[in-house]
Amino acid sequence: MISYLIPDMPSTESLIPYLKEIETNHWYSNFGPLYHSFRQRLADECFNGINTNRLTLVSSGTSAIELALRSLKLPKGSKVLTSSFTFPATVQAILNADLTPVVSDINKDSWQLTPTIAKRCMQLHDIKAIVPVAVFGMPISNTDWNEFYNTKKTPIIIDAAAALLSQPIDDSLIYAFSLHATKPLGTGEGGLIVSRTKEDATSIKKASNFGFEPNRSILLSGTNAKISEYHCAVGLAQLDRLTDIKEKRRNILKSYTDLFLNENLPITFQEGVNQHVPASLYFVLDQANIGEVFEKLLENNIETRRLYWPLIQNFPAFRNNVLHASINFKNAQYISSKGLALPFYSLLSTNDIEQTVSTLAGVLFKQAVSK
Repeated sequence: MISYLIPDMPSTESLIPYLKEIETNHWYSNFGPLYHSFRQRLADECFNGINTNRLTLVSSGTSAIELALRSLKLPKGSKVLTSSFTFPATVQAILNADLTPVVSDINKDSWQLTPTIAKRCMQLHDIKAIVPVAVFGMPISNTDWNEFYNTKKTPIIIDAAAALLSQPIDDSLIYAFSLHATKPLGTGEGGLIVSRTKEDATSIKKASNFGFEPNRSILLSGTNAKISEYHCAVGLAQLDRLTDIKEKRRNILKSYTDLFLNENLPITFQEGVNQHVPASLYFVLDQANIGEVFEKLLENNIETRRLYWPLIQNFPAFRNNVLHASINFKNAQYISSKGLALPFYSLLSTNDIEQTVSTLAGVLFKQAVSK
């Protein structure tokens, strides 16, 4: 079986020096030495030396979105606009923050919520914050959203869950990243918030530790969303091999795209794949029966995923507490219903990729002939 995803995590041997450091320090959570070391290296190696004090490490990508939203101090029930084409964590975090999700359609090329779409949605709803999604790790346009923020003054929190290795930072926007094992840079579990100011980050850090002030008083209630020293150890070991991680993912993407070209497959990629390596190799097959393609690949021991299908508002858990800012969600529905994600991770072999593409080509050829 060619698995859909196998996390690319550091070896036990590479972790040992960091685990020994934890043992020596006798510090296992609550913002220890490895927390500060990991945060500094993320600032230097992933964000071009950004001020470290703007970064807060937390327990998950979901808690990162939730804490970023809570830091805005919006009235309970305020409407927050986001994409209908997203993972459940986006909407769940909005609900956890006692806010009301409003979902919109997406752009047909970028597969993202754009400022143009947001402006139209704001004519229908009193939107107090916006959470665009950097879907499949493709970065959000800082230029477009910076212009929007400067015009509207509506806070923007980028759900950049899978985009840590591709999303640049703008000082006017807030970013929430995931460090889950399935992400390109995973620590097993964890999240990261990049705030606009040191003061915002300090507030979020307090909120992640029950709201404790330095004097152990609690002025504003929080939650328990701290990242452990063990997860920071994994993160540090990952950064030690960051160049290798990036190179492997680039090479696997090139292997796939070269084979797609050779087979002349009728594939539509998300805008930007020629500039950035995605977190998931998802594409649209306009003329194919996606359900049948999924099943035929599985029969050939190739595991795939129909990601973000159904759309988020169609899950029973969200159906009654998510508002709609679109009538038919035309673009999102099409991309969701006609899209498929192939195996895409660093441990794939050349034979795995060749077998996957040749099998896909055979299935699509048979479908085309039978029409």
